[in-house]
Order: sequence, then structure tokens, then C-alpha cells
Amino acid sequence: MAVCALDKNLLRSTSCGYSLPQIVTLYVANFADVKNVALSEPSKDEISGITMVETAKFHVIEPAKNSASFTDEYVTNDNGARYRTQTITFSVTGTYDKDKHNALDALSLGKYFVVAKTAEGSYIAFGRLTGLEASAASNAGGSADANNGMTITLTADVTESALPLTEEAITFVLENLASA
Repeated sequence: MAVCALDKNLLRSTSCGYSLPQIVTLYVANFADVKNVALSEPSKDEISGITMVETAKFHVIEPAKNSASFTDEYVTNDNGARYRTQTITFSVTGTYDKDKHNALDALSLGKYFVVAKTAEGSYIAFGRLTGLEASAASNAGGSADANNGMTITLTADVTESALPLTEEAITFVLENLASA
């Protein structure tokens, strides 16, 4: 999908109300379990469908308050290479038990397709063509005012910007969640 010409105006929002684009929920699928992520026709500017291997599910991560963020940065190198680097960073707090230990290892070593839900209700997908992998993973604990819990940074170099999901794709994600 080569988009090399601007074809729409980008105007300031005139909506009256609060806007809070922070990430409130992450839906994470193992990259190997995602068979296809279809784009809307003819514009190819939204994810319109997701196909997964049988029995595969999305796993829900509820990040600690104000801990989750994403970037989608354009990169150009001296050798002329152009691409984007997508990064999602989040923290999860709670008791450090075997489940958290296993999740820290899985998130540290796996490759993922991630859908982020923002507080304003947008759903944005990362890692459609190249799965996100951990570039940093830590677990900290101690004093009451320390940043306790698990912090993960998932990153991928990709050839497209993060894409929003259509209502149909959002429905698919929400209907295919792993049980607790």
C-alpha cells in the first residue's frame, strides 16, 4: 500500500467534550496464531477482518493506570531505508505469582499482534505484517512508592503505520477472547 500523496484535509477537532487517548486495554494474540489481517477495500486504511488459527484467542491485558503508551515513528536511514518503528510500553501491577512469572517470560520471548483500545473508544492495531517483540522487560518491587510490577516494551520495525479497526474487526477481537 503506497500512499505518497495527501488526499484529505487534517483539521482541528471541533467536538465539544473530553478527549483522552490513553490506552486502557490491550488485546494480544500470538503472531503465529494470526493467519490473515484484511484491509478495507478499496482504501486499505482500516483493518476490516482478522482470521486466526482454530482455537486461537486474544489475551486481555489491563495496564496499570497511566502506564501504557504507544508510538509509531517514521525512520529514515543514511542508506535511504524508510520504515516505521511501532512501540507499545505498559505496566501490570499485582501479586507476583506463577501466573505473572509465566506472563513475563512469554511477553519477553514471544512475538505478538496487538490491538490497543483507547479511553476515547478507538481500537488501533500494531504488528500486522511483522509481530511485536520485547525490547525491554522488567519486574520490580519494593517500597510502596516505587514503580512496582511488570513493565514490558514491545517493538517492531514495519512498513505501514498503525491501523484503526472497523466495527466488524473490533467485534471479532471482542468475541475471541481467552477465558480467564
